[in-house]
Amino acid sequence: MIGRMYGVGIASQAQTAAKTLIEVAAPADSVVFVERVYIKQTSFDTAEVLGSTFQRITATGTGTATTPRPLQSGDAAYAGTVETNSTIEPTYDANGILVEEAFNVAVGLVWTPGNDDEVMVISPSALLGLNLDVAPSTSMNFSYGCTLREIGG
Repeated sequence: MIGRMYGVGIASQAQTAAKTLIEVAAPADSVVFVERVYIKQTSFDTAEVLGSTFQRITATGTGTATTPRPLQSGDAAYAGTVETNSTIEPTYDANGILVEEAFNVAVGLVWTPGNDDEVMVISPSALLGLNLDVAPSTSMNFSYGCTLREIGG
């Protein structure tokens, strides 16, 4: 497959609520494939099951501007935008859940498509969010990220 590959990786952050961890906006002239997503808990040694969704967003929220890093040295900067650790939640499309997963915090979550037909595609200018849709029972530190492929531009 063609395109430029980018990584978004956030080191250990305390989380206490159900919230958006990553919001990806595709550039106006490109499509973006989400190739991999992960959430791993880094501070808690007891099993607890949480939920996560990857869902379409209709209006952006407010989070920390995060720069995706090119996986190939010398590639151009990512032309869209990425926000992490939302402080104001985006507006989610009520019918826009693409993937819903439960995971044990002691093990973490890694999502990759089973085949090319399962790759999540973000249309030009569209938004997609990865969230914790269940609040942890106590403050936990999570590392999380995704791998993106930008095609076009």
